[in-house]
Amino acid sequence: MKKALVLNFSFIAIILSACFISFVVILLVTFHNTHNTFSGPSKSEIESVTRSTLKLYGFEGDVKVTKYSRYRWPSVEYEIEYDYSEEVNGRKVTVSDSLIFDPKSSSTSKKTYEALAYDGTIETMLHQFSHIADQLLNQDPVSVSNKEKVESFFKQYENPNLEFVNSYWSVDTESDNIQDYYALIEKNHKEGKAFQGLYDLPIDEFLEKGIIKGSVSYKDTVLEEGEKDYFDSEGGLTGFISNGIDNAELPDAFYEVSYYYGAKGYRSGSGVSLKIQNHKLISYEKNRIRKF
Repeated sequence: MKKALVLNFSFIAIILSACFISFVVILLVTFHNTHNTFSGPSKSEIESVTRSTLKLYGFEGDVKVTKYSRYRWPSVEYEIEYDYSEEVNGRKVTVSDSLIFDPKSSSTSKKTYEALAYDGTIETMLHQFSHIADQLLNQDPVSVSNKEKVESFFKQYENPNLEFVNSYWSVDTESDNIQDYYALIEKNHKEGKAFQGLYDLPIDEFLEKGIIKGSVSYKDTVLEEGEKDYFDSEGGLTGFISNGIDNAELPDAFYEVSYYYGAKGYRSGSGVSLKIQNHKLISYEKNRIRKF
């Protein structure tokens, strides 16, 4: 009886092992077939589609692909990261951005998403290459000088729970004067100026008009969940800003000052909007707490 049971268990074990081995073989064959069907684009193809996309929008400077990899699994799209350079006033200016490419599209029309979106308008170019526009804006010598003034002031704030992160400039597409920005880019573009007209901007004028805005951010280093207020609490940012900003000689502009914190996949924060005119604070509005 025991011998029969042992034989039965041995037989079951053999059957289960055979099933497992068959399953593994099927997986390997499937992966092999899938890999042979689509082994990914070559480096030369990636470089070619990157240059053609940029050229389509008029960017004919130096292009260097720095990395390419699957965008999101299990999709077949690839994210192509690249550096793009042009010479401006005798110096090389370089920006970095990325494109999304589907190498399984028709062989006669393999294009990036950015190329498919092309319609010849300035608005579309700015939308597809907004990251480049922001980088150029922040590399402008006037912007760099203004950034130093902003950070010189906001880095003075002392709170053991808050760490200064950065400050930067960006175009406010919700500005009442945004059409002035589009019109100038169009004009610069037609005149053949650098980076399709994105580089040569009247920074201080656009700051005053609210077309360009400043952002300042801090990070809560305690990383505790729950609602916090580093603005109106004792020794908070509100008092610091109100008591010192008029003497900081900051550029006239709109500013967003914010902090964020996060823990266990949870991020939240709060911020205020400032308006500086004639180097003086003329408005201060607290925003609602944001969760993201």
